[in-house]
This record gives sequence, C-alpha cells and structure tokens, in this order.
Amino acid sequence: MLFILTLLLLGQPCQSSAYLCGTPQLAGRHTHFHPFPATDADPGGNIMPPHLPSNLTAPELPAAPALPIGTERTFFVPDFRSMQQYTVSAVLRGIGGFCYIFVEEAEWNTRVTAETVASIIRAFDVATPANPQQGIYSTLAGLFGVPPDIDENGRVILLLLNIQDANHASQYTAGFFNPVDQSRGVLRTPGFRGFPIRSNEADILYIDTQPLNPNSEVAHNVIAHELLHLIHWRHDPHEATWVDEGCAGYASFLCGYSVLEHVNAFEKTPSISLIAWPERDADALPHYGAAFLWMLYLHEQYGGTETLTEIVQNRGTSLTGVADALALRGITQKVSDLFIQWKLANYLSDYHAVRLSLSPRRWHASYPSGAQEGKLSNFSADYIGFEDAGGLTLGFSSNSGGTSSTAHAIEFHNTGDVHVRKIKLSPGNSGSVMLPNSVKEALLVPSLQAETINAATHSANYQYSAVRGAHITFITAALPNPVHPRYWDILAQPSESLVGSTPTVTLMLFDSKVERPYKEAQAMSRIIQDVRGIHLYRLSFLLEPEIAPESVIYQISLDSRIVDTGSLTE
Repeated sequence: MLFILTLLLLGQPCQSSAYLCGTPQLAGRHTHFHPFPATDADPGGNIMPPHLPSNLTAPELPAAPALPIGTERTFFVPDFRSMQQYTVSAVLRGIGGFCYIFVEEAEWNTRVTAETVASIIRAFDVATPANPQQGIYSTLAGLFGVPPDIDENGRVILLLLNIQDANHASQYTAGFFNPVDQSRGVLRTPGFRGFPIRSNEADILYIDTQPLNPNSEVAHNVIAHELLHLIHWRHDPHEATWVDEGCAGYASFLCGYSVLEHVNAFEKTPSISLIAWPERDADALPHYGAAFLWMLYLHEQYGGTETLTEIVQNRGTSLTGVADALALRGITQKVSDLFIQWKLANYLSDYHAVRLSLSPRRWHASYPSGAQEGKLSNFSADYIGFEDAGGLTLGFSSNSGGTSSTAHAIEFHNTGDVHVRKIKLSPGNSGSVMLPNSVKEALLVPSLQAETINAATHSANYQYSAVRGAHITFITAALPNPVHPRYWDILAQPSESLVGSTPTVTLMLFDSKVERPYKEAQAMSRIIQDVRGIHLYRLSFLLEPEIAPESVIYQISLDSRIVDTGSLTE
C-alpha cells in the first residue's frame, strides 16, 4: 500500500485511454432480470430471437483444474448496436491463478497472441504499475472484497472479443460486465428491448480487441475497471450508475492506470451533473471524469481507501448510499455540503494526485454586467468569472423552490493570495458581497442542490450581477399615504436591476440642529418591474402623531453604502 500511496501523492499517470464502459447500458438502476415467461407456443419459456439457434445452452463448467487449455465455448454476447444477443465462439488460451482467458476465435493470432495472454495474466495476477508485487485481482479483492463465483470455478473469465458497438475511434466500448451472467437461464430485461436473453452463468469480464489494443496497458486498465463492477455488483446490484462508475475509475487509479482522458473531458465541461448519467449514445466521457474525481476527493479528504471500501460495500444507492457509508466512517456532513466543497476544490485544483484546469462558463470584463440568468442541473457546478474585480459588488439570488441555495466567491488577489468567501443569503435566497480593491479576478460559484427522490432530474434557476457600487444611483421620493395620512411611503428606483441586493432605509430625526436615530435600517420591498427589468422599491411606516414630518430625514443604503438622503417634506 505504501507504493500505491506514493503514486497517488505524486500523481504520475500512466497511459491514457478514452474508452467507454458498456456496463451502464446493461446494469441501469431500473434494470431487473426476470425469468422469461412461458407461453402457449413455448411452455418452457425458451423462445429465442430468430438469429440465435434455439438449442444453445449455457454449459456448466467443471472445476478449474479440469478445464484445460484449448477448451472451446460458445458465449452469449450483447450487440450494443441492436441491444440483442449474438453468439461468439471462443477458446481458452490462458489460465492464471485468478483468471481464465478466453479469446474469440476470429481474433486469435491477429489482434490477440500468446504474448497478449501472458501480459494480461501478469497484470491480473502478479503486478500493476502501482505495485509490482500485486496484481489487479489481489489489489481490488483485498480492498473491496472478492468477486462473486456463480460458476464455482474460483476464477474470473476474461473474454477477449471484438465488441460490437458504434466503433468510433475516439469513443468506443472497451469493456463491460453484464449482470445477466449472474443469473441463470433465459431472462428478460428492459436493457435488451424486451427480447429474451440467455445468461452465460459465469463471472465474465468482456474486453474489447478492436479498436482497443489488447496488448496495451490501456487494456489492463479496462480489466481493472470492469473487475470493480463485478465486485460492486456482489455488494450492491442496484447501485446508481454514477457511483458504480466513479468507484470503477477509482479502482483503475489505485492500480496505477490512467484516467486522464476522462478527467480531461470533465475539465472541458465542468457544469455537468455529478448524479445524472447520460442516455445511450450521449457523450459520457465527462461523466466518468466527474464521478472519478468525486471518489478521489472523498479518498483524499475523508478517510482514504477505507471510505471507498465502505461506499462499495454499502447497500444504499446513490446519494443515500454515499451518505450512509460516510456516516459509518464518522463523517456526518450532508452530501450536498461536501459537494459544494468538491466543486470549489475542482476549480482550485485542490488535489494531491491530479492537477485540474477549469475555465469559467463566462467571463465578464465590463460593468455593470446587468442582471444575468443562469440555470443549474442538480448537483452540478457553474463558474462565472470577473476580470478587474477589485471593488465589485457581486449579487446573487435564486427563487427556485425545493433547493438548498448557497453561493461563494473565489477571490484571486494581486498579492497571490486566494480567498474563498461564502455569500450570506437572506431567507429569500438573495445576497451580495463587496470584493476588496486588491482582487484582480473573482469567480462566482452558485450552488443549488435538492436531495429529493427525483434528484437526478431536478434543476434550478438563479440570477447574478456585478457592479461597482458607485455606479448605481437612485431616484427617491417620500409620499404620505392617501388613505392613511399618518402612514408614509419611501420609494426608490435604482438606475439598474439589483440582484442579490436590497436597499434599506434608516430614519433620523433632526430638531434643534441635532440629528438622532428614529427608526433603524429596514429592508425595502420590491413592488413593480419596468420594461428594462428594473424594480421599484418601497418602505411603508407609521409616523407617530407627536413627530412632525418636516423633522424626519431618510437615508437609503445599498450594501452598507448610503446612496441617497432626503426629508419627508422636501
């Protein structure tokens, strides 16, 4: 473990790979496997798609010592283009201490050779980049638990084949674990469009041979990733995809393999939701990066590999499972609060093992910015940048219900110091902060999380603005209420929209050339909006009979700056 920790601290990645994992399409959160029902035409419930011979069965394998090199076997394999099964003829080409290696016949001595098989056995059984004394299997089984053994042969089958998918060179299905294989007989699942499918009734990892180079370290990376899926399935077969994939990426990293391609994809699109996995054919690469970085952050900040082991072995799902696992480790902070810390850490690249470079979604360089609109998917990040930020007032507001709203400002000072400041919000989810004159750049980081049952689809709207305080002027007036003459209204119209800021009114008494407080500062209410989006603000108050109107002076302030004064009788 010392070697692994050293690698993590140094953050020296190995070869990168832009592969996709096929497991999410086969093991979605809502996927359930059922025996295929019997029909009048097929009382045994064994109807197969027309392209599969009806007499094929999943053979039971003998014990491991009795399975010799050269054993031939037919596997049932999903085609990711049609989401139906087809058959692959393969031959056992290698036996390791923890694995059988079957190779599709068409790939033998073309893409896969005896040297390929020996290299994979060494990676699986003997050595990884992180530890030359421990292979993939021992590393992951030792930390997260041994995988299932449904076929009772004591080994994991690594099936090397040309996976049938869209076959894009930049994004391809490099491997997968199929949960169907952990059941028996003929089944059905929504993932296969309702077609009946057959289980191989074995512990299998499917590893691509085209375009993935099976002789490369990237192939070993994929094997580590898929093995964690198999282990995770044993502990929690209903885990959310983002947690399952994040843990699998973390497993590859622990073995010393690179996840840089996934991290780089996240760097380019850091506003994706952590907890919402994309639909089939959508760009999933950034989501792999986000899920891995979340697990890496928990590793570095909240307990190391023991915390990740707890997450893998916990039977809770998604946010609930993560929260339960952290609680068992004595970490009682809300997951939504940890998420806020995580996305701030992402922008600041606050990791030991990786270096991130994120860019704001938008930069502002001239002020006032005007009222700007934003929208956040649940558990996603947004970064708004401001150049020449010294003296700016950043305003933020959100009127989306059902969310936990917070906002932070990251200040980059001309001294080189970096400060993170939480913007204090009112009960109405609005607030502002004035940046010191020493700030050269600033980032606004809004946070709108809802830990609801439909958390993955929730989204929220927000507004923000940036102004230099002296640029905002007000037109103000004081008017007696026409219905109740002892009531007065103070009216104020700002020169531009206010976001996150509310003007306040302080009343003073001026008599005998002495000024003294009359009523402490009170927030004005927003009442109307003109075509430019600018609101009118009002404060109503009762003037006691003994107080002469001409003795009352009002002061209107914005962000602790007095912007106008006047008397009731001017």
